[in-house]
Parts: sequence; C-alpha cells; structure tokens
Amino acid sequence: MIKIKHLLDTVEASDGHRMWVEPIGLTKDLWAWCSVTHLLSGLGPPMAIWEWFQDHPEGYDYFRGKYHEFLSRKDRKRVLLHLAAAALNEDITLLHQGDDPSRNSATALYEFLSELQAYSKPE
Repeated sequence: MIKIKHLLDTVEASDGHRMWVEPIGLTKDLWAWCSVTHLLSGLGPPMAIWEWFQDHPEGYDYFRGKYHEFLSRKDRKRVLLHLAAAALNEDITLLHQGDDPSRNSATALYEFLSELQAYSKPE
C-alpha cells in the first residue's frame, strides 16, 4: 500500500519504507529524525517545474502533467514499474514538504504509481 505524508507527520510502524520524493535534499539530522529510509532523487520532479509549482500552488494540474511527462520517460519506466509492484505487497510512504496535503509532489507520484499498479503483477 502507498501512503502520502508530510515529512514532519508522525512516524508510524505501518509507514513501511519512508521515501523522500522532493528534488531538494535533506540534512542528515532531518533525515534521521523523520525516519527517511530512501531518497528518490531520480524520481522527484525536475527542479524547474518544482520551483514553478512552489511559486504557483494553484497550478497543480499543470505541475502534475509536466511531472508525469518526466516520469513517463523510458529511462525511469523499469524503476517505476518495480516500485508500483512492490507497493502491492509492502507498505510505502511517500514524503513531501508541501503545505497542501492533497496537491504536492508525493500525491502526483502516487497518482502515477497507482496507474502503473494496474499493469503490475505482485512480486
């Protein structure tokens, strides 16, 4: 199962693998304090579109579309299919730092992975 949480939300045992999806890094202290287990730097949105979205939070649909175009590139397909399939059997929590709980980088990635799960076989 895939969950979405803000980086500073309470850590729970049911979170499973806690994955940071933003294109900006974390300090080692914050990484440890928030129990981040994986950094998905290659799967986070490109910095330019992410920065645009930070300045235009009302533009989520545009941001999501550009981010999904980025994720659709051939070089990411295998990793994303693997992650979507793994989430059918394991708990994964996508972590974001945005102010809006339903319109952020983690939500956009979740939507993309959910569509891929329809084509994934459980591992």
